[in-house]
Amino acid sequence: MAYGVDPHLWKSIFAKSKKFLDETQQLVLQGINPGGVYQAIWCRDASYIIRDWFLSGNINGVMQQIFVIWSHQIETKKEEKLIYGRGSPEMKFSPEAANEAQKKGFEGALPTTIYQSGFSEVYGKEPDIDSTALMISTTSWILNKILAKRKEQRYPSPEYSHRRSVIASENSSDYVSALLSKLGITDPLQVTDFVVPRMLKAINHLVTRDIDKDGLLEQSHNEDWMDTILRAGKIVYSQACWLLALNDLAALLSQLKEESNVNTLMNLAERTIRRVEDELWSEESGSYVDLQDGHSVGLQPRALTQDVSLYLVAISHEHSVSNIMKEATNGIHLPRSLTTLDTMKSRIWKDKWPLVSEVEQKITGPRILKPQEYHNQTFWPWATATEMLARIRFNKIQDCDILLSKLVSENHPSMHAYYEWINPITERGGGAFPFITGISAVRIVIMEILGRAKRSMASSHNRVC
Repeated sequence: MAYGVDPHLWKSIFAKSKKFLDETQQLVLQGINPGGVYQAIWCRDASYIIRDWFLSGNINGVMQQIFVIWSHQIETKKEEKLIYGRGSPEMKFSPEAANEAQKKGFEGALPTTIYQSGFSEVYGKEPDIDSTALMISTTSWILNKILAKRKEQRYPSPEYSHRRSVIASENSSDYVSALLSKLGITDPLQVTDFVVPRMLKAINHLVTRDIDKDGLLEQSHNEDWMDTILRAGKIVYSQACWLLALNDLAALLSQLKEESNVNTLMNLAERTIRRVEDELWSEESGSYVDLQDGHSVGLQPRALTQDVSLYLVAISHEHSVSNIMKEATNGIHLPRSLTTLDTMKSRIWKDKWPLVSEVEQKITGPRILKPQEYHNQTFWPWATATEMLARIRFNKIQDCDILLSKLVSENHPSMHAYYEWINPITERGGGAFPFITGISAVRIVIMEILGRAKRSMASSHNRVC
């Protein structure tokens, strides 16, 4: 709880937040593609947009989109065309069609992109960790919320073990999608039946990404959201995505009384946290930093990136069923989290513009970036929303107000949050416009901020009374 915060500060945040939510409500409900030039479904982006839909009350649309996305999970028996490698320097940035052997290696993962024309793409040499992990997290979180509400309100529904499964071939994504559209499947129980086995299969794939079996997932170049930076190795952001997936799926399975799977997931989560604390915390840097492998050609070793803030979000996750995550929130790792936020402010904030990386990138690919372009020392509303969420979780309310003011600036022709990224020197937007992923990410954070503000102001009122 953010007790002791100046009520005037809360009022300032509240006014800006409400205005932003009102102005963007209809925009974000138009589709789950990221917007602008991006017309396909990007699974990592969809994880934010779908969560925003749920918080906005569009439950039927959420169920349909979750069903569609998981019907495109990579499986060897599917006939859907899959290409991969466009973002891999090892493959000379040249895409290839995945054969059966490659599909078998990718099995269980979600593709980076689901195209309208009947094929999907894995952008790197291997499926990106965050696309799969974030969709597990969002799907599980939403279904858990809905099923808990049903239980709370005693909605009449059959027991989980007696639910009717959707009659559709698991190996035909086109058939599943067509059936979904025809039947208008929106029942969370049917969706749960459909996606839980697929999410467990996705977890099995992600476990294989821990190549050296040390509890941390490894990735190769461009296998995360910064798809030009060529970072590879043990990336803090990717461990955070993994933790969110483990925690949210465990919470859902706990409600479904699948305790053996819950224990397995929590053991994985607790081991990952311990390894992050042992390997990715840098006392010298005063923050969590990536541990890149010897073949990385992108970011400088131990360089600080804004997306490390997602790890702070992961260990402060609501309703965690992991004891170690509860301990992290309750103070064991609190000094490190606060130090990381202070370090980020001192090293990557430039004139109150937080940048996605602290150093200029000399080598990028497949897109060659100029300074202050795309991922090269720019301001991203999406990443800044993640940092805001970390700061609100650790009671940095004043910092949140500063960042929110950057995102919803009124002295700009259009609010900064509408752009994919901003050049912090010229303050001009670039990339897709409007970029729905960034808008939804900001909206999600705002909704949490408003909830905390209301509770804090109510508590202050009660103490006065």
